[in-house]
Amino acid sequence: MQRILRGILNFFWRRAESDGKLQIQDNFKLKSVRGIVTHLCPDYSWINETIFFHISVVIDNMPVSIGRRVIALVEEDETTHILKAVKVKIMTNCDCDTKPSELDRELCIMCVTSVSRDNIYISKETSIPAQLFSGEFMPYKGDLLLIDYSLKPGNSNMNIHTVSPLNSQRISEVCVTSINGRTGVVDDFIFFTLDSLHTLPGYIPALNDIVNVVVVDSIQSHYTCRVVAMFPVKMLY
Repeated sequence: MQRILRGILNFFWRRAESDGKLQIQDNFKLKSVRGIVTHLCPDYSWINETIFFHISVVIDNMPVSIGRRVIALVEEDETTHILKAVKVKIMTNCDCDTKPSELDRELCIMCVTSVSRDNIYISKETSIPAQLFSGEFMPYKGDLLLIDYSLKPGNSNMNIHTVSPLNSQRISEVCVTSINGRTGVVDDFIFFTLDSLHTLPGYIPALNDIVNVVVVDSIQSHYTCRVVAMFPVKMLY
């Protein structure tokens, strides 16, 4: 077992060195998996004996222990067929407690595959009405969503009850470090696009602006977070 572990870890470390950032070219290859932590090491762990994940992908830096229930977003390497979790949510007692009338309801992690004016797509067949979203967060392709759903009797269609960003955090006084047309970067590692950004009327981000931001987990070509709301610090005083 240790020999297998070393081989898999060496593969992922070499891949990380060559790729630099997580890159998912096909969102349809990501799958939501529920399970338990079965092996635990200082920097990495396993779900259901077969799914590898690094501690850095655990949401909110929640403590990981053997036997903890989790939901993971998993990708399979096309060459080695090794399964790796790109995001892991530790289930809390609140998540696990289910009312008798809701025994058929489940949680899953899904990635937004495309967005139209009226619908947010999480697969080729499944969409969420855009009208369910309001305020700061409007989903964008690549965003990760936590979905509470049930399956309709007699078929596999999802009946979606609630949906929210998988993870959201506020970060104060960071710098706009890159601007390229309608997209940009904050603090060198957080992506944003003017096509899906909540901010003050009339404000357009400029290079070196100091801003407060709301960030969600999102899989972009070179980034793993996206700014959904941005407010210039100097205009708040």
